[in-house]
Amino acid sequence: MLVNIEIIEKPELITKASFELANFKTEKDLKEGLAIVFMVAADYYLDPELELEDFANLIEQGKEKSKAIMALAVSEDGLELEFL
Repeated sequence: MLVNIEIIEKPELITKASFELANFKTEKDLKEGLAIVFMVAADYYLDPELELEDFANLIEQGKEKSKAIMALAVSEDGLELEFL
């Protein structure tokens, strides 16, 4: 799974994981993407409370909106989703 991970330190520490939506073609791709989300969230002691079906729905929402990238920003405040 291709993912771009950025660590942004200002104004607060944020880890941003960006996924290309076109890379999600199989259930294995979804599982790998979700695992990456859980690993990044664990660094902040967060549980994203996402099931595989929820993650698949987010991917579909992005594709329906003709977006190419799903970016998840993780900080101590939680997760923030953005489609680019």
